Amino acid sequence: MQLDYRDTAIRDTVLIVPLVLLAVTLILVLLLRSIVAPLVLLGTIVLSFAGSFGLAALVFNHVLGYGGVAPDLFIYIFVFLVALGVDYNIFLCPSARSRYQPW
Repeated sequence: MQLDYRDTAIRDTVLIVPLVLLAVTLILVLLLRSIVAPLVLLGTIVLSFAGSFGLAALVFNHVLGYGGVAPDLFIYIFVFLVALGVDYNIFLCPSARSRYQPW
């Protein structure tokens, strides 16, 4: 049963992560009317997720001594942190864009 649970979580992660990243990229492209800026912002979101997940894994595995985490924890953390990062970028970008207009 645990093997099926793990395999399902991995399959869902492989499916959901690219779909979320694609949706976020399309939203940022429409918002910013650019190609490069959304990719840079998406890179910051992914790096933020990787740093947060890596730090959490380090603390839980080596400091607190836990042996492992639930297989579906990755997708929950990913969706939460990406949503938080995109939310911040969506509110920040129009302000920056209006501030630096050439006219």
